[in-house]
Amino acid sequence: MCISCIPTQDTLLQSVKLVPHIESLLLHGERQVFPDVGDRFARIYQGVGLYAKAEKLATLVLEKHKQLLGDGHQDTLRAMSNLAEINMHLSKFEKAKMLWIRVLEMRSQILGGDHPETLQSMADLSVTYQNLGQFENAFEVGKLALDKLKHILGDDHPDTLNSMANLAATYSELGQVEEALKLETPVLEKRRQSLGEDHPDTLRSVNNLVVTSVKLGKLEEAKKLQASAVEKLIQILGENHPETLMCMANLAAIYKYMGNFEEALKLNVSVFEKLSQTLGKDHAKTLLFMANSAVIYKCIGQFEEALKLETKVLERRQQTLGDGSIYTMRSMCSLGDTYNHLGQFREALSLNVLVVDKQQHMLGGEHPETLTSMANLAITYGALGKFEEAKELQLYTLEKQRKISGEDDPITLRIMVHLGAIYHTLGNVEEADKLALPAQQKLIGDRNPYTLLVMNSLTAAYRLAGRLKEADELGTLFPKYKTPSSR
Repeated sequence: MCISCIPTQDTLLQSVKLVPHIESLLLHGERQVFPDVGDRFARIYQGVGLYAKAEKLATLVLEKHKQLLGDGHQDTLRAMSNLAEINMHLSKFEKAKMLWIRVLEMRSQILGGDHPETLQSMADLSVTYQNLGQFENAFEVGKLALDKLKHILGDDHPDTLNSMANLAATYSELGQVEEALKLETPVLEKRRQSLGEDHPDTLRSVNNLVVTSVKLGKLEEAKKLQASAVEKLIQILGENHPETLMCMANLAAIYKYMGNFEEALKLNVSVFEKLSQTLGKDHAKTLLFMANSAVIYKCIGQFEEALKLETKVLERRQQTLGDGSIYTMRSMCSLGDTYNHLGQFREALSLNVLVVDKQQHMLGGEHPETLTSMANLAITYGALGKFEEAKELQLYTLEKQRKISGEDDPITLRIMVHLGAIYHTLGNVEEADKLALPAQQKLIGDRNPYTLLVMNSLTAAYRLAGRLKEADELGTLFPKYKTPSSR
């Protein structure tokens, strides 16, 4: 098959077959390749996940186009856009952002603001903002691009569907999961109709829908969809392709949420090891699955193992993304939570205070991630004897969490239990029992580490209040895991 004849949406499927031929053609050096051929070769490398090789070729292509055609030529701008996309895969988000901003500016001037290629640049820039954790910017640019793409290209065009999928991901990051679902469902249906069940773009839509289904608590449905998608991607792309590994990692996350921690850890560690080999240890996806492994370690009570991984993830994200990135803040939040579980409350305090301050500024005080960090900080305050600060923070998180997930959601119930423990310590037994007793009954059987942590706080409060029988009963229902002494 002629490389130039491969439709863009099918490049991923054909890339697997063509790589050996390209390797042999490049034995004499990349600089001998004509720009158009180099561009096609870079796409092939990108299709199989060889992003470093793709970047090297794409950079040469861009240099040659600038020399031969000038900065404003459409072929130069396409080469710049291709290089930006490859940088996204390599987690070089700031570099990708600067390239796409340049492409968008030039296309707006030359082609106009409503030209399909200009709108595609807007959509690409939106994805970059999303990866940088700048979700409000991502939403603003992505929504504008989608509205215009629908008007100009129609609802069923591949570029429109890509833009819908990306905006859905932004909605999800902003905590608007139902809005995400409204976009993801039609995207999947239309890709099934136009591309078929087994096309990588269709399977990518399945993967996106699974992530949303998990957030909505539809675990059995998500597991069935994801297991099928993994099986198909292994057949089509192989088990080591980044697309396949991402799908496997989401399956591991589902196992975790279903309480199958052993299977989740086994699968997630496998994904992490393969990504480390193919993408490198500092790649964003590799770090994501290192962080996921840490979460699973916490679920089985291995907090020291979690601490080792989370420390590495935080250091690498600070180096590659900076302290202001949403992903760096997530690492700080998770590490602060681990310090809480290990009884290292002073270390937890500095991290949790910093995270809450940054998330309130970037995400707002009612975002689910901000509320999680506030709950972690309240645990730290309570452990350090700052009971009034802990009470005020948990009252706020309880009010907001009830609105988001309802009265019976485990997150809401855990906040109620911890707030009950605080009221006990402050001597308000009536209010304590009003909150904690119904919540603890609904959490029986829950072995989430955060549940055990707040139950430990309540058990300690019972003992301090002389309610030894209730403390013993609670300790039997929710066994206390062993942690080092508080510091």
